[in-house]
Amino acid sequence: MKTKARLNIRRSEDLKTSKSFPVFFRISFGAADFADQKKYIVVDYFTGLQTIARHWRVKEGRSKTDSYLNGVLERANVRIHAIWSEMHYNGNPNVDDFKQALANDKELAEILNRKTVGNGHYMPPFEFIENYIDKAVVSAGTKKDYRNTLMHLKEFDDFRGKSLSWKSADYQYYLELVEYLKTEKRLKASTIDKVIKNLKVFLSQADLMDGIEVCQDFKKTVSGKSLFGKVDKEETDHVYLTESEIRQITNANMPDERLGEIRDLFVIQCWTGLRISDLSRLERGNIKDGLLSITAKKTRQKVVIPVTDELQTVLNKYPEQLPKIPTDQHFNREIKKVCEIAGIDEPTMAETKRNGMIVIKQVPKYRLITSHTARRSFATNLYRRGIPSTQLMFLTGHKTENAFLKYIKVSKEDNAKDVAKKLKRIG
Repeated sequence: MKTKARLNIRRSEDLKTSKSFPVFFRISFGAADFADQKKYIVVDYFTGLQTIARHWRVKEGRSKTDSYLNGVLERANVRIHAIWSEMHYNGNPNVDDFKQALANDKELAEILNRKTVGNGHYMPPFEFIENYIDKAVVSAGTKKDYRNTLMHLKEFDDFRGKSLSWKSADYQYYLELVEYLKTEKRLKASTIDKVIKNLKVFLSQADLMDGIEVCQDFKKTVSGKSLFGKVDKEETDHVYLTESEIRQITNANMPDERLGEIRDLFVIQCWTGLRISDLSRLERGNIKDGLLSITAKKTRQKVVIPVTDELQTVLNKYPEQLPKIPTDQHFNREIKKVCEIAGIDEPTMAETKRNGMIVIKQVPKYRLITSHTARRSFATNLYRRGIPSTQLMFLTGHKTENAFLKYIKVSKEDNAKDVAKKLKRIG
């Protein structure tokens, strides 16, 4: 009997790609190996492992870069030969007996990271993640985030020349992934945190499967903090619009009707704190007795918001229905134009990319405005009016005060002005 590890590739040109392919053992038998067979026999045994094609040595049946994978394959090869030797010593096995022995061998299953055998189901990481994303009952935005994370994980595998396995998803993998996302991809800390958060979701889901044994580092904590924790970062100010700036935008003349509609949608957000996904579902029936009620799409939490005079003025412009909601990308692009026309151009410090490097520099404030700025402005302006955070959380739909307070972006200057007003009232 002879064995050799191979990739499940049909065309030779695929060996030059960065795609991952399943690894399998091709086990060949001569006529003398079975008493009841008189011809050459081949058995393909799939390991459940994957590796990148262009990092594979075809002749040797080994990875060029992944020593961990090579070690697993070598141990599996030894065990396969041992299974055959045991069966041959105890009698004259046939092909079906040998296949069944491979499927049921616990030691081989352990080598290949399979918790159960027989009816147990195993999937390599990327195949599992893709299946999970397809079946996950989450919003379209969350699925998009999941797919972006999967893309980063695949690109990281290509960069380091190794394939992710369930056992290798340890603390060292986390550290190397974070470093790669920082230095090679030059992602912001908030984006890296989202990738790690999604990775932990994938690992948690895989850990529930009978046929998969996942490294438990992602669950571990040190001094109360997760090993797979958020990355260290400098706190940078996120902009918000003051009430006077919102009125400045409201009163600005727009050059065309569509830009005026986008301005009005943004102003509605500023006085309600609604996400754009909820704004698209807002109807007249949601407003009654001076209150706006809607169930947030993202959190599925009902929020009830008072209709202020400023909000009612904008709503009165659209008695039947609100203007058509554009895509997030188009909306964010157009709202910058709106704010530029309105003169929201105060110099503001911000992170920007220059020659692939993230630097902090002054930019006009309108360049930093997005749909989410409206939600942050709503929370911050009401907070500055003195409304307690516990009450505001009912308006924004936040579940914890810690999460809510991240939205409050009061500058030291604004804070001093607010305190001065209160001192005058006290005096």
